Amino acid sequence: MTNPFDSALLWEADTLAFLRDRVSAVTGVTLSFPIRAEKGPGLTIHWKRGEAQVRAEDKAALARGLFLLAQAVREGRDALNTEQGRHFAHCGAMLDMSRNRVMTVEAVKRWIDRQAALGLNLLMLYTEDTYEIPAYPYFGYLRGRYTQKQLKEIDDYAYSMGVELVPCIQTLAHLKQFLQWPSSYPLRDQDDILLIDSEATYDFIDAALCSLSPCFRSRRIHIGMDEAHGVGLGQYLKRHGYADRFQLMSRHLSRVVELCGKYGFRPMMWSDMFFRLGSANGEYYDPACHIPQSVIDALPPVEMVYWDYYHTDEADYERMLAQHARLGTTTVFAGGVWAWSGFLPNYRRTLRTMEPALRVCARRQTDTVLATFWGDDGAEADYETAIEGLTLFSEACWQGETFSLSACEKAADLLTGTPAEVRRACDAFHADQCGSYTGKILIWSDPLYPNGVPKEHADALLNAAEAAVPVLEKAPQTLPTRYALLLLQTLCGKIRLIRTLRAGYESGDRDAMRRAMTEEIPDLIAAYKALADAHGELWESECKRQGWEVLSLRYGGAMERLRDVAGEIGRWLDGRLDRIEELDEPVLPDGKGGWYDQVSTPSAKT
Repeated sequence: MTNPFDSALLWEADTLAFLRDRVSAVTGVTLSFPIRAEKGPGLTIHWKRGEAQVRAEDKAALARGLFLLAQAVREGRDALNTEQGRHFAHCGAMLDMSRNRVMTVEAVKRWIDRQAALGLNLLMLYTEDTYEIPAYPYFGYLRGRYTQKQLKEIDDYAYSMGVELVPCIQTLAHLKQFLQWPSSYPLRDQDDILLIDSEATYDFIDAALCSLSPCFRSRRIHIGMDEAHGVGLGQYLKRHGYADRFQLMSRHLSRVVELCGKYGFRPMMWSDMFFRLGSANGEYYDPACHIPQSVIDALPPVEMVYWDYYHTDEADYERMLAQHARLGTTTVFAGGVWAWSGFLPNYRRTLRTMEPALRVCARRQTDTVLATFWGDDGAEADYETAIEGLTLFSEACWQGETFSLSACEKAADLLTGTPAEVRRACDAFHADQCGSYTGKILIWSDPLYPNGVPKEHADALLNAAEAAVPVLEKAPQTLPTRYALLLLQTLCGKIRLIRTLRAGYESGDRDAMRRAMTEEIPDLIAAYKALADAHGELWESECKRQGWEVLSLRYGGAMERLRDVAGEIGRWLDGRLDRIEELDEPVLPDGKGGWYDQVSTPSAKT
């Protein structure tokens, strides 16, 4: 009988053994039966009790095949037959390494293992200033930047797992961290935007590309250029007067693309600035946006990255992709796994926004699809706890627009090693009806000042958190689970204290105020201390130390303010203060937003 597997097409034994070992490390499942692995299109698996046969088009596809076999074993099955194919040629994650959180090399390798196990073959590390440019020592100074050696090590490992590592940088805006240094002032238009038409700017960009080029096998590069709202309106305006901003962007883009070509890079960029400039109100998703044909005709060869983390209707994604098609370039779609609204990922919002987006992308056979993991405002949530959202992207990639959410959940069960009920208990931090940032606002808000959170939202969040705490208490106390438990306990204590202080003061209930001073506040300080310790331990398990000081200072400020408030209550109770001025202020409905500086004090930075 002829063996259906041609030995000339078999995957090398060492490659199979290596991927088998890495998938076992991810899943905790040892595949003890023989596996014959053939090279071929898509992914096909035939397994019944004894030998398994896997046909895979690349290493990441083979890793997914091994993951699906591990899933079948874990579920107690003894057979598996499936055929799958990629609906996105390139799909994977973009991890934000620029908002304090810079993952260690070993942590990035563990991420690559998990991503490859899902069959995802693309990874970007978003680095604004967190990579090395030898000629600019202040670039990434004290920020945990990756050295060229570290980037090469990550690239080598990604290659061994079948994952393309693509540099992802900024060449116009989002460079405030670097431009804050006096030696960088000549490069500034605004405090976070480079000065267009300055040769010093293009010398800097050339040095950046020169530094990155030998670190990556891939010749694709993401050059950023998003959210440059004040471009041409700072130092540029003073030097040159007002310029047509479409032309300004186009001219700068052409120079950057030319420099990319010097190093063999094929660039892509965020598309929003062209759409914002074409909108009467500066809105990215404006249906009435008009980009002049002359601007489109002048575009150099660059892929446009359409980012959208917000819409819940397939029609919105269809419309925006159609508008992008007008530009005449390849469109990359970047969705979002909501890891940036504080402390824990918001899976429900990820699901509401990404399910319709990914069904549209699969239907349109979008070539490249990214799952962005942003770390806005301090990167309070670690990406490992958000990785469940990546299963939506992997199932859409391999199953197409009819992918099932149950398949995503099963993949997440094995990928995370955390039961679904525990993951859903963590969702309580983002109670559905309360807005995306309410939990974060309440953790960081001053205990005495109004914070713009409606009472019904605080009540709903408290109810959700109280229901989740027993689930987390009964769960195996891994570090992420213990952190989530301490977070929800701290949130409950903070909401109760805010309620006690205002109600007790306004009603003149001095006993309640004394209990707040002697019991609730000390207990809450202890809760913050335990949370900060667990959060710091979680951070150190994944990230370089640089950047943790941001959160350390926030925790320290929260605890010191509680101690200060207890002292103020004590002085009011014994008559040294005739009133608590902060609580005499009326509660007004408006809030300022969800970022730390907006909620920790009503005093704006000046």
